[in-house]
Amino acid sequence: MIRKVYEVKSVEEAKELAVNELGIPASELQFEVLSEKKGFLGMGGKSQVEVTCDIDGIEKGKQYLQMIFKHNDIDAFIEKKVRDNQIDFNIEAGDFNGYLIGKSAHGLVALQTVLPIVVNKYYSPEEQKIVLVDIGGYKKRKERQLESMAVEYGKQVSKSKKALKLDNFNAYERKIIHNKLATWDNISTHSEGEEPNRYLIIEPKK
Repeated sequence: MIRKVYEVKSVEEAKELAVNELGIPASELQFEVLSEKKGFLGMGGKSQVEVTCDIDGIEKGKQYLQMIFKHNDIDAFIEKKVRDNQIDFNIEAGDFNGYLIGKSAHGLVALQTVLPIVVNKYYSPEEQKIVLVDIGGYKKRKERQLESMAVEYGKQVSKSKKALKLDNFNAYERKIIHNKLATWDNISTHSEGEEPNRYLIIEPKK
């Protein structure tokens, strides 16, 4: 739940501040005046207004996906899994899976970027969720493929004793390669550069 207290001149001012700060419509917030302090001759008074939101951000995330699919006339099934603070949204849209994933997975990356924002704005900093999105099992297949590639790259660097630069991978893909090779004794990995031109280096350990 989100809970904030504003010291303002009116409830309307609290509404404006809360909407701007939280990015949540006023209709989804509750407002309660905790105390009022009258000013001199009725001027300069202040009130403490408590703003709360107890809406389920996870359900809001699902509704956001449903809105996208409806807008694009796509009949999709959304499987939602909740494990502690991790939320997995697994989408199955049949023949439309490829369309949703997009070229170079840009569609999936866009959903993975936006959905955590949609979900987490309904939670306090202590309640933030890890939100993961997959479409038609694409990420699982991609992960297996990248792990296999990482092993081959690792063997190549181990044998040649020369560093290897990989510049065709996004942050998600680089992380999988990093993790797969993290336990190797004779090589190390790190990223260099700035997005969108950041690249991965695999090199022998010195």
